[in-house]
Amino acid sequence: MQLPLVFFTAAAPMASGAFIGLACAFLTTRFSVDTLRRIDRWTLLPLAILAVGVVAAVVFLASPQSELLVIQGIDPGAFGFAAFMAVAFAVVALVYWIVAMIGRLSYGARKAFATVAAVSAVVYAVSIGVAYMMSAVPLWASIIVPIGFAGFSLASGVPLGMLVLALAKALPEARATRFGATALVVALVGTVAAIFAVTVQLLNAQATIAAFFPGADAVPGSWVWLIVSIAGFVATLALMRGSLNGPRVERSAAPLGSTAGAAAMPWDSVDALDDDPISRRDDAGFRVVGAERARADVDADAVSAVPMLVIANVVVLAALVAARVLFYALQF
Repeated sequence: MQLPLVFFTAAAPMASGAFIGLACAFLTTRFSVDTLRRIDRWTLLPLAILAVGVVAAVVFLASPQSELLVIQGIDPGAFGFAAFMAVAFAVVALVYWIVAMIGRLSYGARKAFATVAAVSAVVYAVSIGVAYMMSAVPLWASIIVPIGFAGFSLASGVPLGMLVLALAKALPEARATRFGATALVVALVGTVAAIFAVTVQLLNAQATIAAFFPGADAVPGSWVWLIVSIAGFVATLALMRGSLNGPRVERSAAPLGSTAGAAAMPWDSVDALDDDPISRRDDAGFRVVGAERARADVDADAVSAVPMLVIANVVVLAALVAARVLFYALQF
């Protein structure tokens, strides 16, 4: 009966947290106008995932039995705060996306707007955790729960934000800045918080059960769910790190047609190369790349991280679902 809530509480922190990844990108990298247009178009992806999660929550609340469960089990004030933050974040994210799509957002305003959306995403995730913390379930009544939700938002949102950049062919530009280090540090903080919260909650449940039934497990197979969740979060970090490897877009001062390769040239300088599509060598024996080959190399590098980041997002979503299944299994 609670499977829709399992998906919603996994998808909402992930989708909203994507704006944390985007904020990291805008605060560390100055993208070209064309790149920003592509990023704005692909920002619809986390908004769509958030919408699907909201639909799942609505499906759950459509049942009178489910509504009664929410009314009886969760503090009305905490539930109201979570609902308010859901609306507030949705408004901020949609306004940001619409204004950016119509080209009315300066770069300074974009950074400020994205930062507000990122902070709102974390507060929104925490508000969901607070709603559960204030419920009638003893094992949920802990500050660990909102800490875990904040961790979920960072650990899963940053990979989704990176996927948006990769799909928009913006990741090579971001590699040349502090974005990679910043994104990995933010995701690492979220991963530590998420793993800490999930592990501590299970240990608390084990201690509670052992006090009455020595040697018994809180939930059969609970350790399997915990291992799946931890492994998923750690694997996501590794996949993120792997996606940041590759040629960087450098602002090289090397003359056109010299030893500088396509990936080491400014994006705009590709058009300045000769139209010879075939690689050749100059008098000194160095390889010279024609314009068509250079464009192909740049395009290939721009999307090379997409498969790895798709896998990273599938893995982190599986980790979130495992953590949420374990959470609801400890509802006693």
